[in-house]
Amino acid sequence: MGTPQPSFIFPLVIGAFTAVSYVFFVIVYTVQPKPFIDEIYHIPQAQKYCEGKFGEWDSKITTLPGLYLFSIGLNGPVSWVLGRPLCDVFSLRITNLVAAAFLLSTIHKLLIHLHGSKIDSWKLMLSGLNLSLLPVLYWFTFLYYTDVLSTLVVLVMILFHLNHAPITAAAMGVVAVMMRQTNIIWVGFLCVLMAADVLGARVLKAPVNTLADTKVLMKKLKKVAAKPYRLAEVLVDVVVDCFSYGLVLAGFLVFVAYNGSIVIGDRSAHEATVHIPQLGYFCLFFLIFSLPHAPIHVRPFIKLCRRHLAFAVATLVVGVMVVHSNTLVHPYLLADNRHFTFYLWSKFYGRFSFVRYIMVPVYMFGAYMVHAFIQNRSFVFKVLFVACLVASVVPHKLLEFRYFIIPFLMARMQTVSRNWWQLWIETLYFLLINALSLYLFVSKTFLWEDSPELQRIIW
Repeated sequence: MGTPQPSFIFPLVIGAFTAVSYVFFVIVYTVQPKPFIDEIYHIPQAQKYCEGKFGEWDSKITTLPGLYLFSIGLNGPVSWVLGRPLCDVFSLRITNLVAAAFLLSTIHKLLIHLHGSKIDSWKLMLSGLNLSLLPVLYWFTFLYYTDVLSTLVVLVMILFHLNHAPITAAAMGVVAVMMRQTNIIWVGFLCVLMAADVLGARVLKAPVNTLADTKVLMKKLKKVAAKPYRLAEVLVDVVVDCFSYGLVLAGFLVFVAYNGSIVIGDRSAHEATVHIPQLGYFCLFFLIFSLPHAPIHVRPFIKLCRRHLAFAVATLVVGVMVVHSNTLVHPYLLADNRHFTFYLWSKFYGRFSFVRYIMVPVYMFGAYMVHAFIQNRSFVFKVLFVACLVASVVPHKLLEFRYFIIPFLMARMQTVSRNWWQLWIETLYFLLINALSLYLFVSKTFLWEDSPELQRIIW
């Protein structure tokens, strides 16, 4: 297991992480002190809340006001001590710098909970640091977006769930939905996981780990259904244990019924659709940001394809057909050249249509890697993960890497490499990408015809 960490080591890591992040933060603020892209909506709205104008709302904003309320809660006491408001761009952006430090701590705690008895504690610490440096996530530490705080709250919710505190976890679920409505998917994930655990304990008298366990459980449930009193007892147990999550889910349904949509504000750019290639884009995302781990999976993937050749060919054919018939292109993807996705599409996917098809085997390998990282979890977990992945990415027409952050972390945390070389290469890999992202943001500027402001490139 290796040498245990001295108790002061991880706080030093968090301190170093925060200090380096603050340097990057200041660099970003120095070159971009004004609100940028979505900040032009978020920052004025937060400033209205700072002034107590809770009745005023920008209709362009589509998420609930969790980010703004959190900023007030964080900056309010400091404002009171200093005797001046802290609602300027710099102070509001600090919200995510603070959240990033807590995110590192939360990921580390989750890894300890999941792997603490099997993986060297030093490897867990480095793995937690690496996941905190995930480029798409880490970049938004420096801007006033919802992503860092939203991810933090979802992971805190999961941590409470794993520590058998469902009421507190459900409360965090409410906060998570206030940050971003789609986080309700992960509340449902925990609710069904708990229901499966309860059914396993009450009916199967054992955890539901495999497909065979699930089949046995279903058979026993049929027998239980024949005994109304016994069925009532089981259902009451499920309802009682899952009540807190169920209450959040029911409350969300009431909100959607009242609001008429999951989206508030401007719904025109966020209409739900069926965009199945998003699953392929996620698998590519997973592969790119798990690249140091990819070499060891190449040979097993090829062997699997050879062993199940007919299935592999069928998957390839279906993938090509889906790409051909269901590739959707959001107007934002074609119009906004401030995002990496614009260049991915304009230089490759949009320019050479054959690229969309030759990427299908790459998506398949990415999917295999996702499976490799979650393969040691229960059958119920794997099915639920896929269902939640579909629910969280397929309804979006826009190709947006930020939608992939939570599913990526959910899968990646399920396995930690035992090889130091992989972990250190991953550290250097993420640091390099983050440094290049910062360099491009600082040095690559351009103008739009209808705006005097310098434009920059971000994720």
